Amino acid sequence: MLKGYINDKLIDCNKAQISAYDLGLNRAYAVFDFFRIVNGQFRFLDDHLDRFVSSITLANIPNSYSKEDLRNKVLELQEINKISQGYIRITLTGGSSSNFGTLESSTLIILAGVLKVGSLKDYTEGIKLISKKHQRSFPKIKSTDYFFPQMLHKELKMCNATDVLYHTDYITETSRANVFCIKNGIITTPKKNVLEGITRKKILTLNKSIVLSDITIDELYNSDEVFITSSSKELMPVVQIDNKIIGNGKVGAIYKQLHSQFKNFCREIN
Repeated sequence: MLKGYINDKLIDCNKAQISAYDLGLNRAYAVFDFFRIVNGQFRFLDDHLDRFVSSITLANIPNSYSKEDLRNKVLELQEINKISQGYIRITLTGGSSSNFGTLESSTLIILAGVLKVGSLKDYTEGIKLISKKHQRSFPKIKSTDYFFPQMLHKELKMCNATDVLYHTDYITETSRANVFCIKNGIITTPKKNVLEGITRKKILTLNKSIVLSDITIDELYNSDEVFITSSSKELMPVVQIDNKIIGNGKVGAIYKQLHSQFKNFCREIN
């Protein structure tokens, strides 16, 4: 049975309990981060810790844990659970509030799990997205507010789509990933109103020629290639958005090069 933490108490993950008055539950006032474990090793642990601490600060959630405190808890859980392929998910909520508003003390939740990655077919044949006009609140914060994509669960399933792509005047991100597109050999990704994903960050570091720009939904439809990035998916190709086929409808050569490059980079650092 996998172990986790509620505040400083070691618990069985499937028996974790928090107060019914918790602001994370009643006001969606909580931030989280996701630490992927590959072959028993954390991937980009410091990057995720830095982003988690940044989210806490930007969200103004009271916090008594230092970055080192959090690191030690995460490493301890990995040692206890001995996960080979999985994750640690860490959440800080606004805590229990007797009047559903006043901040009293935060709640730290750390859970461990085995990761089920996408099917090989998703990487060899590509996935479909649907698009919706929407802007995620406070995009620099990795919050637990997933109300909008959860509301679309049935539509996503009916359309056989993996995720929903957000756009207003310009595209931003999907509900769980960053977006890249390729046109005439030029790789572009949205420059604003997005969560700064860790995989996105590494791709940008490895490829200085990538352009950060405003991208319209029509420009995305007319791309030669599109792919998304996240900690769980790494790089995943997109071959259809709404009723539009991307490029020739097949996984593109540049995407394959970038994914191979990323995998090699990850092998080198581990």
